[in-house]
Amino acid sequence: MRERIRETTIDAILAAAEEVFADAGLHGARMDTIAAKAGVSVGTLYNHCEDREALVAGLLTARRREPVGQIDAALQTGAHAPLRTRLRAILDAFSAHCEAHRKFVNIALPHELGSHHRSFAQARAKKLDTMREIQSRIEEQMKRGVKEGALRPELGELAGTFFLGMLRALILRDLTLEAGAGTMAADVERLLDTFFAGAGTGAARRSP
Repeated sequence: MRERIRETTIDAILAAAEEVFADAGLHGARMDTIAAKAGVSVGTLYNHCEDREALVAGLLTARRREPVGQIDAALQTGAHAPLRTRLRAILDAFSAHCEAHRKFVNIALPHELGSHHRSFAQARAKKLDTMREIQSRIEEQMKRGVKEGALRPELGELAGTFFLGMLRALILRDLTLEAGAGTMAADVERLLDTFFAGAGTGAARRSP
């Protein structure tokens, strides 16, 4: 029972932190505001997180599990599907995560965790960990794609970098430009068309 209460408290703190960070910014958010929104005392908040940086890092760790877990589940379900279908599963999982946490991702991804900030070192490391995990899964699919004849062999080593760069650009466009809000999922097929037009072979046709 105590462990369940602890988990519930942590979930409430993380949900409150996400909302306050999104509204006030990583540097503008106050711990007492987060505690009040979570329905806990400031002392309880500090019992779980020693400072604001630790709270940001903890939030990123918790949110990291979601897209990585969803990507793994999607890839497992479509393990024997064509490369295009597997890459679409990665895009769908990541776009769904970004949409679910739009306000927080909007500040965490492109802006306030940038290398020019000396604070939030733990949080930057967590963000990089997430991108590395996603990149490793993409690169694994690209290696399979070369073996399957879906990708040009001479681009095999760069294909994952190209794909991840296109994905990141699409996310940034969707999150930072009002005109692009909510269109990421709709642009998945166009991203795949563009990627396979450059890196694909004739065997990589558009799947239904």
